[in-house]
Amino acid sequence: MWNVNKARSLDSLIIYFSAALVIAAGVGACLLRGFFFTEEMYPFLVLWFVMCSAILLYLYIGVGKWKGSVWGISGVPIVVRIILIVPLLVLSLYLIHWLGEPLSAQGTMNEMLRWGLYASFAFLVCFCALNRVGRQLIIASWSILGMFLSMSALLAVCGVVELPFAVAYSNSSEVSITGARLAGVMEYPNAFGAVMAIFLLERLFAAAAYYVTPQKSAKKRVAGERVIGRECKQTGQEYAGEGLRSNETGSKCVEVERRSEKKWSKCETVSVNVGDGRVGVEQLETVSTAAALLRLLPLFPYAAALLLSESRGAWLTAACACAAVLLWKRQLIAPLLAAGAAPVVAAALLYRQLTRAGLAVEPLPGLLLLAGLWASALLAGLWLCRRQRSAAGSARAAMLALAAAGWTAAGSAVLLHVRERITGPSSTVSARSLFYRDAWRLAAEAPWLGRGGETWRSSYLAAQSRPYVGSQVHSGYLDILLNLGFVGLAAILLMLLAAGWLLAKSVPRLLPPFLVIVLHSAVDFDWSYGLIWLLLFWLPALALADHEQEYQSAITRFITKSSLITHSASATLPPAHSPSTNLQTTHSSSVNLQTMDSASATLPPALSSSANLQTMHSTSLNMQTTHSASANRLNSVYPYFRGLLITVAGSFCLVLFVLSFQAAQGERYYRQAVQTVDSLEKVSLLQQSLAWNPRSSRTAIVLSRLLTGEKSVRILRQSLQYSPENPGLSWEMAGRWMYSDDPVAALYWVRRSLRLDKYNNAKWVKGIEGMLMMGRKKLAEGNRKEAMNCIASGNELLRQYRVLVEFEASKGEQHNDRKFHMTEQADDLSRRLSVLASRF
Repeated sequence: MWNVNKARSLDSLIIYFSAALVIAAGVGACLLRGFFFTEEMYPFLVLWFVMCSAILLYLYIGVGKWKGSVWGISGVPIVVRIILIVPLLVLSLYLIHWLGEPLSAQGTMNEMLRWGLYASFAFLVCFCALNRVGRQLIIASWSILGMFLSMSALLAVCGVVELPFAVAYSNSSEVSITGARLAGVMEYPNAFGAVMAIFLLERLFAAAAYYVTPQKSAKKRVAGERVIGRECKQTGQEYAGEGLRSNETGSKCVEVERRSEKKWSKCETVSVNVGDGRVGVEQLETVSTAAALLRLLPLFPYAAALLLSESRGAWLTAACACAAVLLWKRQLIAPLLAAGAAPVVAAALLYRQLTRAGLAVEPLPGLLLLAGLWASALLAGLWLCRRQRSAAGSARAAMLALAAAGWTAAGSAVLLHVRERITGPSSTVSARSLFYRDAWRLAAEAPWLGRGGETWRSSYLAAQSRPYVGSQVHSGYLDILLNLGFVGLAAILLMLLAAGWLLAKSVPRLLPPFLVIVLHSAVDFDWSYGLIWLLLFWLPALALADHEQEYQSAITRFITKSSLITHSASATLPPAHSPSTNLQTTHSSSVNLQTMDSASATLPPALSSSANLQTMHSTSLNMQTTHSASANRLNSVYPYFRGLLITVAGSFCLVLFVLSFQAAQGERYYRQAVQTVDSLEKVSLLQQSLAWNPRSSRTAIVLSRLLTGEKSVRILRQSLQYSPENPGLSWEMAGRWMYSDDPVAALYWVRRSLRLDKYNNAKWVKGIEGMLMMGRKKLAEGNRKEAMNCIASGNELLRQYRVLVEFEASKGEQHNDRKFHMTEQADDLSRRLSVLASRF
C-alpha cells in the first residue's frame, strides 16, 4: 500500500509541475511579445530547460521503484505519437546542421532552442490532458490566455494599459484605411488577428456545440419526474429479470443494455439522487446558465480585437475555416448563427466607433463604451440562443432570420469601411509573390535538407530580385523548406495531417481554429512567433482532454446503471430469493467492470467512447487474458526502455540548457556594453559577450569597430566561420582592407559584400570611393600601375552600379522599397575618377 501511495503521489506531483510549466509558457509568450525575438527568450529558456531537466531527473530516480501507468505509450493513439515525435525530428535536423556548416550558426542555434521548447511543451501539454486535474488546468489556462491577449489590447486602446506598440500606425492606405491597426502584445496586426481568430472560432464553435441539441425545459422535467421514475423502476425490474435468467453468461446483460438504451437515457435524468427520485430544477437551470455565459463571455472581446487588427488574411482564413466545417457539420449552422450574432454586431459597432478616433480614445468614455457593448452582446446572445433552442416552427425561423440579419449587418458595416483595401490593388500581395519566387529559387540550392536556421533572414539580401524590404518570407511553409528542405517540410506536413485527423475524429469543433493556423501560416510569418506553435500543440491536447473527459463520463454512467440494476433487482425480488440473486447480479456487474477496465487500459483514448463500451463488454474476457500475458512480458523491459528514453531526453535538455545559458550571458553583456559610454569598458564587455557566444555576428561587428588593425580583422574572420555569407561581416572586412595597402584584397571583399547585398546604394558608393582613395594613395607613392588598377576597378564598379540602377528603373518604382537609384555622390565620384584617370 505504501508503494502504491508513493507512486500516486509521484504522478500527482509531476502532473502539477507539468501544468505549471504549460501555464508558464503561456505567460512567457504574453510577456515576451509572442516569443518572436529569440534574444528575449534566452533567460526564459534557461529556466525552462532547468525545469524540464528536473522532471526528467525525478522520473529517472523513480524508474524501477514505481510503475506509473500514465507514462506508458501503448495507450497513446498513433496520431498523437506523430505529433510528439515530429518536433523531436525537427530538432534533430537542426542539430545536424549545427554540427555541420550551416548558413548561420546563430540562427540554427536559435531554432534548436525554439524547437526544444516546442517539443517539450507538446509532451507536457498532452501529458496533462490525460489526467483529470491536468486537463482542467490546461483548459482553464487556454481561456485565460485568450482573454489576456484580447483584453490587454482593448484596454491599451482605451488608455488603461500602457503597451508602447499595441497599435501599429501607417500612412499607407494599402496597409491601413484608418492609419491605425491593433497589434496587441505581439506588435504585428496580422499575427495578432490570426491569434484572435483562433480563440474566437474555438469559443464560437464551443457555444454552437453546446446549443446544438435541444434540451428539455424545466416545466417538462418537473412534470415528467414521476413518469421517468416509474420507467426507471420498470426498467430496473426488466434488468433484474434478465439478470436472473442469464446468471451463467455475462454477455446477455450487454444485449439487454443495448436494447434498453433509450429507457436508460431517461433514467439518467433522475440518477443524481436515487433515494427520493427528484432533481433540483433551479440548480440545473443555474448550471445551464453559467455554462452558457462562460461560452458566450469571450466572444465579444475576441471579435472586437479581430476586427480592429484589420487583417484581411485573418478574416479570410477564419471565414474559410468556418465554411469548411459548417459544410461538414450542417447541424451547427443554426446555433452558430445565434451564438455569434450579438457579439459580432457589438464588435462591429465598437470597430466603427474606434476607427473614427484612430484607435485613440479617452479612458473613461472608452471603458464605458467597451463595457456597455460587452454586456449588451452577452445578454442579447444568451437570449437569442435560448429562443433559438426552445422555439419551434415559425418562431425558430424568425430567430434564425434575426441572427442572420445581425451577421449581415455587421459584415456590411466592416466591409464597406475597408472596401478599398479589399477591392483595390494590393502592393503587399504582389510583394509576397516576389518573396515566394525568390524563396523557391533559393530553396533549389539545397532542396533536401536546407541550409539551417534563419536561412531567409541571413540570405534574402543576396536572393532578392527587387530592392524590397522583407526579412521574413511571409510563409511558414517556405521558411521550413529553406531551413530544413523537403525532409523537414514533409515532417511538418505529416504532423499537421495527424493533428487535423485527431481533431476531426475526436472533437470537430476544434478543427476551425486549427485550420486558421494552417491556412494563415501559408501567407504570413505566423510560425516565427513561438506563441503560434504553442497554440498549435495546445489544440490536440484540448481534443485529448475533451475525449478523455467523455470517456470517463461514459465509465461513470455505466457504473451508475449497474448500481441501479442491482438496487432495482433487490427491491423487486421475493425475500427468499433476493440475497442469492442479488449476490449473483453484483458479482456479474463487478466482473464486467473489471474486464472493462482491463480492456480500456489497453485501448487508445481516441478509440474509447461510450459507443465502444458495449463492444468492450463482449470482448473483455479475451482482452483481459491477452493484456495479462503481454503485461508480464513488458514489465521486465519497460523500466529499461523508459530509462533509456529519459536519458536521451535529459541529454537533449542538458545541451539546450548550456546553449541557452551561454546565449543569455552573451546577450546580457552585449546590452550592458550598448548602454556604457566608456570605450574601454565597452570593449571589455563586448569581449566577454563574444567569449560566451562567439556565434553572434552582431557582437563581432560592434566590437570590430572599436578595435584597429589585426585585432579587428581577426574578430571578423572568426565570426565569418560561423556566418560565412553574412553581408554585414563581409562589408566590415571590406572597410578594413580599403584602409590598407592591399587593393586586391579590398576589391575582393567589396565585390563579395555587394554580391550579398546588391541593392544597397551606400555600399556601392562607399566601394567606389574606396577604390578612388586607394588609387590616389598609390599615385602619391609613385606606384602608377597599381593606381591605374584601382581607378579601373572603381570605374568598373561604377559601370555595374549604373547598369543595375537602369535595369531596376525599367521595372517601375513599385517594390523599390530601398530607393535604389543613382545618387549625387555617385555622379560626383564619376567626375573625380575621370579627372584622376586623365593624369595617366
